[in-house]
Amino acid sequence: MSFRPVALALSAFVAVPVVAAKGDALENRVRAEILLSFKAMQAAANIHDADAHVAFYAKDPNLLFVVGDRRIVGWQALLDQQRKWWPEGRTRSDSGAKAPYRLIAGPNIIVLDPRAALLSFTLEAPKADAKGAIVDRTLAISQLWQKRPEGWRIIYAQEAATLK
Repeated sequence: MSFRPVALALSAFVAVPVVAAKGDALENRVRAEILLSFKAMQAAANIHDADAHVAFYAKDPNLLFVVGDRRIVGWQALLDQQRKWWPEGRTRSDSGAKAPYRLIAGPNIIVLDPRAALLSFTLEAPKADAKGAIVDRTLAISQLWQKRPEGWRIIYAQEAATLK
């Protein structure tokens, strides 16, 4: 009787945890890298710094940002729109002393492969209406992040708002 088939079978079972551990380490590294960018991006949003915020999106003419039923295509178009949304530039929120965006769920990061991940989160985002009154709203946001030579960048994002 030969022990070779048994040894091969056992080696496959022993290798599985090693492969899984390498996969877990890679996923954890990807999550950590994206989380650092996410936190910096949210900090820029909380002071309405459009340039710093949009810097986390891919400088790509095919970038797609969907907000409600509107499609914004291309990095420059997104930057131009973000500057319109935040015309006051680097200031505190118009909603008083608190930061304009408060994370209420997430971020949840699903690593698709070593170069792509899906991030989703929900924010409380008070906004001034046409009369200047603060309206409470919730934003649900999904982003597709891609590893590029310049680092992790968003290549697709979708944002949906609900009023409270």
